[in-house]
Formats: sequence, structure tokens, C-alpha cells
Amino acid sequence: MAKYVFPNVEPIRPGYDFQMRLQFPQDLWDAQEMASGRLVAQFRSAVPGPVLFEADTLALTIQREAPRTLAFFLSEAATKPFAASTIVVFDIARFDGLETGSDSSRIVLDKVIWPVLKTVTRDVV
Repeated sequence: MAKYVFPNVEPIRPGYDFQMRLQFPQDLWDAQEMASGRLVAQFRSAVPGPVLFEADTLALTIQREAPRTLAFFLSEAATKPFAASTIVVFDIARFDGLETGSDSSRIVLDKVIWPVLKTVTRDVV
């Protein structure tokens, strides 16, 4: 299993909206057929561990953008559970044929590690 760590990126701040974009090489994008099908990413503080948030193309929390980019949209409520850790771990799974009854799925990118940074000023109304 591969592990991808992204240093020098904007960390997720628990309790705040967060967006991130991952751009893929053309050969990976094509080989994994990432331009179509349902994509799901389950965010956890450790593996194994409980799912803290699930991003999904059906919920529009994962969106495809040009060129070869996946955009992730996490709401304030989605990031709050990340406060207990300094990282989140997720993979991206592709699901095909769910609307036709066949259940075909595979991991297209595994074990992505993203930093989490607690903030000092929070929950101001």
C-alpha cells in the first residue's frame, strides 16, 4: 500500500470550512478512470479508526475540475471532529455500477495523510 504525505500545504483547521485540490498526472487519471464514476473518501484520524467525515461525488463534497483535479469541500461541521489529531488519513475509492446493481469498487489512491492544525481563535459569534 502506498502512502502519500503532503508537506508544506494548508492544514485543515478544525471548526472552519476547508477546501483542498489534488491534481493528478494524466497517466494515473486515465488508468484509474477518475473522470467518471462515483468517488468516495473517508477521513479518519488513524487507520484503523472511526470515520470522521465521508466526502462523496454524490454529495458534491468531491468535485472534478479541469485539468485532472479533484476538489474536496469540507464544512465547518465536517472539520470539527479533526481537532483530536494532528493529521487526517483518507483514501479515494471508485465505485462503478451501483445504479445498475453491480457493486464494483477499487481504491484509486491510498493512504493520503494531510496535516491538521488547531487554531487559537475559534467559535467567535
